[in-house]
Amino acid sequence: MKRHVCFVSFFAILWLLILFPKFALPQLILGQYEDEAPFRTWNTLGISTGASLAMGEARFTLASDCSVALTNPALLSNLPKITFSLSSCVSAASFFKYSIINTGPLYNEENMSQGFYALDFAGVSVNLKGWALALNIGLLEDYDRPRVESKYPASGQVQYMLNLDQEGILKNINFSLSRKLGKNLSVGIGFNYIYGYLEKNIEEKWTNSNITITDKKSHDFKGFYINGGLVVYLSDVLTVAGVFRTPYTKKSDSKSLLRYYSPQGDTDIKIEASAQNSYKQPLVVGLGLSYKFSKVFKAAADLSFFNWAKYNVYYFEEELERDFKDIVKISAGAEYMSSIWAFNQEIKAPLRIGISYDPQPMREPNSHYFYFSFGAGIYVGKFLLDAGALIGNERGSGNALAARRVAFSLSFRI
Repeated sequence: MKRHVCFVSFFAILWLLILFPKFALPQLILGQYEDEAPFRTWNTLGISTGASLAMGEARFTLASDCSVALTNPALLSNLPKITFSLSSCVSAASFFKYSIINTGPLYNEENMSQGFYALDFAGVSVNLKGWALALNIGLLEDYDRPRVESKYPASGQVQYMLNLDQEGILKNINFSLSRKLGKNLSVGIGFNYIYGYLEKNIEEKWTNSNITITDKKSHDFKGFYINGGLVVYLSDVLTVAGVFRTPYTKKSDSKSLLRYYSPQGDTDIKIEASAQNSYKQPLVVGLGLSYKFSKVFKAAADLSFFNWAKYNVYYFEEELERDFKDIVKISAGAEYMSSIWAFNQEIKAPLRIGISYDPQPMREPNSHYFYFSFGAGIYVGKFLLDAGALIGNERGSGNALAARRVAFSLSFRI
């Protein structure tokens, strides 16, 4: 009899899993935090290190360190003969709807938050006879979500438990070339191999009967894209730039395991699947401008277009609905280069502020972030230390999401 009850329970649950998405589709529109959504924002292009982060992420015309290879490799020609760069970051973001949280099975009245620390960039560039080469490795995206451990007590005992855990990252290896074409023009191109993973585990357990249902999915990512740009020096004070990133497909070797286990009924049923999933990433193009008001004061602004309307997800032989629109991100910042004399040498200390308008691609909800940024640096001899912070809040979803990022970068120039 117990075996019969367990099988009935399993097939009832399986039938609900099959039917539930059809009846609950509107409820399952997550918006910003689909499973594959990057931490904080969908709009990722390269990596913002300390200097660029403090400038509101304006970086298309400013050569701060080797990370320019990921956004505008033409700027490599502006770096010294040899440059080594390292960067680390601390990021935090709040979440309301994601996975099964506030989309059906579990409801939480307040936002949930999560943070992470990472060494997110390392690179080297060499500049010789008008040519510049760079080799870099970076952490492009993070897919972590707040871990959930829910327990439902009854009669003084825990009757039901549910655990949710999702983590993942996307890295890239970049090789870039840059060439100066006369005094007023530089061009550059970058070749990028991406790789990473995403794992998501959901476990439900009924303690009285020891019935456990688990849903595990794993994805191993890989892909390739090209980025490039040019810089035009219209005068000694005015610089303009154009950048691009080709559209590409982020491919995934994916596996799924749905398991129903009941030791009392001696039942252990597994449904396994594997597939070649794909995520069609958007074309990105951008324009940048910077102006030097004096020897110590300059400002810069970027416009970035993300062709999210072409975004497509093919997931376990099913095309998932992602109703996205094209967006334009705006970044702007200013820098004041102060300096002092100490120990018989000049120590430069740049001060930076910036703002950024970052609309998210989903049509519903119509959501955007507005960021304020600030930072400073200390330049002593061949060492450059920069720090920047980006603080933002989201509007449009009604959930008042927040995002924070702090970056520290160190460069050594020869």
